[in-house]
Amino acid sequence: MRSRVLWWRWRRGPLRRRSDVVEAWTVLVVGVVLFLGVPAAGAAAGFAVHADAERAARAAAATRHRVTATLTADAPPPVPAVGAVPLYDVPARWTEPDGAERTGNARVIAGSRRGEHAAVWLDERGRVAGAPPGAEDVALRTASAALAAAAATALAALLARHAVGRVLDRQRLAAWEREWRRTGPEWSGWTA
Repeated sequence: MRSRVLWWRWRRGPLRRRSDVVEAWTVLVVGVVLFLGVPAAGAAAGFAVHADAERAARAAAATRHRVTATLTADAPPPVPAVGAVPLYDVPARWTEPDGAERTGNARVIAGSRRGEHAAVWLDERGRVAGAPPGAEDVALRTASAALAAAAATALAALLARHAVGRVLDRQRLAAWEREWRRTGPEWSGWTA
């Protein structure tokens, strides 16, 4: 008996409506999308972004080099707070590989003192640049893209299911209203 109740939308019968069949197929398609399409979308986005992020990380590593700079000023003192220690841009000087002395800002943690050393990344023109992305950055970009694609796919499937359900409910209510207009007066003695 349980299987008859569970699969009633798929069985033929006098009470089964076309909207019941459409709803059953919609649920089946959404289920397949959720169990197969969501992981596939996440994997496809992850692979695409991973390849791009690795290429960008290799290009950045090839065009940037690290030098050790000496701070020429103190960084602001640390502020007692919950969370990460803030970073500040502090004036510093360094010697480039060609022997030229340069000055600029080094990004250091709060409380760094004048005369301390800090790492500075330079681009091919000798300008201060950010550190090239590492393996953790590539992994974070990959995971973020995979999760975003999977979530978007799941959301689209669930919204489509909801939209189909609303349309089917409106059609059912309209059909019930038509039937009631036809049979209601016979039951209640009321005529319109």
